[in-house]
Amino acid sequence: MRTVRLRLVPALLGLWGAGLLGATAQAQEWKTSGFASLVVGRSSGACVSDTGMASSYQSDCTRYIADWAHAGVYSQDWSASQETRAGVQLTWTPTKDWSATTQITARTRPDQHLNLEWAYLSWTPSPSWTLQAGRKRLPLYFYSDFQDIGYAYNTIRPSPDVYGWDVVNYNGLSAAWRTELGGWNLRVEGLYGGETSKKNPYSKIVSDDSLDVRWSGIVGAVAELEHDWFSARLSYIRSDFQQGLHGQGWGTLPDGSMKGRQSFIGIALNADPGEWVLRSEFGRSKRPAVGYDADYYLATVGHRFGPWTPTVGISQYKEKARLADYSALDTRSLLLAVRYELNASSALKLQWDRVREHGAQPFAGNANALTASWDLVF
Repeated sequence: MRTVRLRLVPALLGLWGAGLLGATAQAQEWKTSGFASLVVGRSSGACVSDTGMASSYQSDCTRYIADWAHAGVYSQDWSASQETRAGVQLTWTPTKDWSATTQITARTRPDQHLNLEWAYLSWTPSPSWTLQAGRKRLPLYFYSDFQDIGYAYNTIRPSPDVYGWDVVNYNGLSAAWRTELGGWNLRVEGLYGGETSKKNPYSKIVSDDSLDVRWSGIVGAVAELEHDWFSARLSYIRSDFQQGLHGQGWGTLPDGSMKGRQSFIGIALNADPGEWVLRSEFGRSKRPAVGYDADYYLATVGHRFGPWTPTVGISQYKEKARLADYSALDTRSLLLAVRYELNASSALKLQWDRVREHGAQPFAGNANALTASWDLVF
């Protein structure tokens, strides 16, 4: 999540007013919903004193990176401030074709107490098409649109080996088309936009300096196919990226350039046959200017026993270094989780994670993590 950009609101309201000129007067509809997750946890294991993380983490004995995008890192001390969050979403539908949606999320992480996550207008000219303009979540992954809503999935978090980049939102335009093909539901979305993240939280994991990060010229497409208990998702996103010390302009990347190209491709295959819950996601990213390619995947299997859903999962993130002075990261993780359904809108979860690094040099180091959460929607 990023710092609230209030300057976006007047522009959206202006566009909204222009779009409604001449609209037929009718009863307006307001819908409010929300979510919250209270998450507490700690890491454990053999101490690793020399890591590749920022110096603020060097005094910790062990470290478990639970949320790269928001610098959520557990140490050997119990903490409820790494992943705890809450959000409220408001949707205004003044006509059958137009709506406006905004979502504000609060976190317990420093400098992330109040964030504007969504602020977009939607126009549905036909049952098959939806056009949107404003601020949205960047659809890099299967869980991207609802990743903050912990109640929506059985583990405490999607695997950090897969879910973790320095930008998670974008400001721009998207167009989605949906149809039915022989009993299969197909949805295709294209998008364009950009994002500038000041004092980027992700960068605080790896750097002692406050960094600004910009993804410009974001272009992407997502295709989703669904039938009965099976769904598949294919995504491709590319953009230019820049980074630099906060307030001092954009700096030079490791290959000597001022701006680098990056690309992300992802495939998700999921199934819910009967009481079983199967999730899998595979991805590849390329950042030549920074000096690496990365391959990553996750796979989880769960089974519902009444209100209980135990889940087991594995994941991996593996880089290939292209620059001589870059130490490639290779992490492999195992998780065991159990979810207990309190009622139709809240659940308790308990999860154990084991992370092992196989790179030439330790980054965060090997660690175990124990976390518990209470997730609810309202």
